[in-house]
Amino acid sequence: MSDSSRMPTAARTQALTLLNKVTCPHCWHAYAPEESLWIAEHPDLLGDAKLGFQHAKRFLPSRFSPQGDAIDEMGQYATRMACPKCHLHVPRSMYQVPSLFFSIFGAPACGKSYFLTSMSWKLRQTLPKRFAVSLSDVDAETNSRIHEYEELQFMNPDLDTPVALAKTEEQGDMYDTVDMGDHSVSLPRPFMFNLQPLSNHPRYRLNREISKLVCLYDNAGESFFPGADKTVNPVTRHLACSKCLFFCFDPTQDTRFRRACEGKTEDPQMVSRTSRLARETTVRQDTILLEAIQRVRRHAGLRDDELHQRPLIVIVTKWDAWKNLLPDVSTEEPYLPVKGSKFCSLDSRRIKETSERVGELMAEICPEIVAAAEGFSTSLTFIPVSASGSSPTVDPATGALGIRPRDMQPYWVEIPMLMALHNWAGGLVGATGEASSLDDGRWMTEQLE
Repeated sequence: MSDSSRMPTAARTQALTLLNKVTCPHCWHAYAPEESLWIAEHPDLLGDAKLGFQHAKRFLPSRFSPQGDAIDEMGQYATRMACPKCHLHVPRSMYQVPSLFFSIFGAPACGKSYFLTSMSWKLRQTLPKRFAVSLSDVDAETNSRIHEYEELQFMNPDLDTPVALAKTEEQGDMYDTVDMGDHSVSLPRPFMFNLQPLSNHPRYRLNREISKLVCLYDNAGESFFPGADKTVNPVTRHLACSKCLFFCFDPTQDTRFRRACEGKTEDPQMVSRTSRLARETTVRQDTILLEAIQRVRRHAGLRDDELHQRPLIVIVTKWDAWKNLLPDVSTEEPYLPVKGSKFCSLDSRRIKETSERVGELMAEICPEIVAAAEGFSTSLTFIPVSASGSSPTVDPATGALGIRPRDMQPYWVEIPMLMALHNWAGGLVGATGEASSLDDGRWMTEQLE
């Protein structure tokens, strides 16, 4: 495949639509499409040098079908490609559609999995309905964990039994082990989504230019402990590739927030430390943020005094538990109608005002978090979210906290991603400070690139 002139006509025609560079979503190695390996299809071609005997053989092809697929040594047509460095599968759409990398990080038990699940569920509903954009899974296997969680919380036939999501672990089915010769490396599996404008989108004629593939990473909170970033465990190095960083801050883990909420909430996560329902351990969340900042600086080649040019969104989770600290901040959706259309744009003015209010509250209660964030990024936003919309209840059978599926009414969980897409997805999501028409040139008011 090193010489594209040897490709059949169909393959050469397909190659014209390929990107010049592809970034592996597993090891973040950038390579040209012609350097890609292919994954053998014949059942006898098992055993890969880097992935082990149970994986299909990876190979550099010399023969192609008329449709442009590689042909393995047993004559089977191969349809899947792999990274030449880590040998892990890379979806074909990544060769044709520009990718956006986004990272979610935070302390253990800060609510990342709940946020991610509610966010993906809300985006599946909100993007087509309000922005004429489709969101689909790149493949069902890649996003199977999210599917499981969505079904548990939003499609559960048992509406009244409290459910809880499993904690994200540092190893297991969300990681792949790759033999790099002198050592083995653990690499994270991202969640991947295709984003495309629908036919009634105002920029549908630019479909090929504005469609995007989103890679979203969710690591265990322990992966961000100081000293956890190692050559054999580089599971958070996607931070340096990310177009936008999402830091989840959990007020229920902060003693000062719990003290400020005394008498203002009945959420069991905000109760006194002496209560049997109080969390047993907490983590200093500023150390998680500072460690992530240092990793970005180290792997992106930034000086210690240099501000990162990409946005940092501080997602303040469990808004339902502490919203009485800001009683005049509305939880209503921040959308504005687009004149002459049934669609909406983001209300950037309202989002900014909410961000300022939340930032002021955090600066008063936990100033070290705000100071660390302000000293890192040129673009900082504070977004309050509630992944459930209600406080957890005690499961009488187990005594553990959980959310009844009947009570799941998340709010603002989709806003951080919509903001990121507005900034980086070339016009897929509009944002204005006031209602606008489709033809007034304000469908997208800001662009970071």
